[in-house]
Amino acid sequence: MPSPFKQPWHFDKFKEDQEGEYVKIVGVLTGNWKDEVELARSKGVTDQNYNEQRYEHAANTKSENHIAEDTENPDGNPKATMFRKVNYDQFPGEFSKFNHITDMLQFNTTEKLTCKFNDQYPNDQLMWHIDNLPGNPRAERVLDNPEFKYQHPDKIRFLITLEDHEPGQIFQFGNLVYTQWKAGTIFAWEWSTLPHITWNGSWTKRPCLQITGTATEATWDLINTGTEHTEYNIHGAINEQH
Repeated sequence: MPSPFKQPWHFDKFKEDQEGEYVKIVGVLTGNWKDEVELARSKGVTDQNYNEQRYEHAANTKSENHIAEDTENPDGNPKATMFRKVNYDQFPGEFSKFNHITDMLQFNTTEKLTCKFNDQYPNDQLMWHIDNLPGNPRAERVLDNPEFKYQHPDKIRFLITLEDHEPGQIFQFGNLVYTQWKAGTIFAWEWSTLPHITWNGSWTKRPCLQITGTATEATWDLINTGTEHTEYNIHGAINEQH
């Protein structure tokens, strides 16, 4: 079963995107993982600074001191923090609930997995970007660029919210804006070409898991058939809600 997502994104800021075209909610987890949120924070989250990301992606050479990228943002801080992270898979045996969530997504475990706890503090923002394509994403850097490299088609990325939405917290994928999510909401998207942002304009931290790996048929089935009404407990049992 292939990916359900269209590719590439259209780069038309006035076009109305539909749920499921480029991004979708594939389910909602139920359970209590507050202890592991606090455990992750206790490990010492590492600041991730937007303008210090690697620029190895095709046709994306960083300008000196990021001046070109910040032409219309002269007061921008090149060291501004976009979120804080811990790679929870680097602590064997300590994050059993997070690991159950990872297992539930049924990745190909013979291939590399990246398992991150991301904590976005109040006023942290990750500006408009494509994953592995920092800076201002635009059509000529993707659609009109023969050097652009798509992500391998069997790779997929999930974003899982760990607490209920608070007013001021925003996800925008393409032209779809998400708010009012519940703890445990699972997002998947066409991360090769779909620009997106995350911003925490609330007064509380916004913890999430970001899990990336190689999909199996079971992973694609979960993405294709799951909806915002599909509930999973953290041990993988399904309870379809209507």
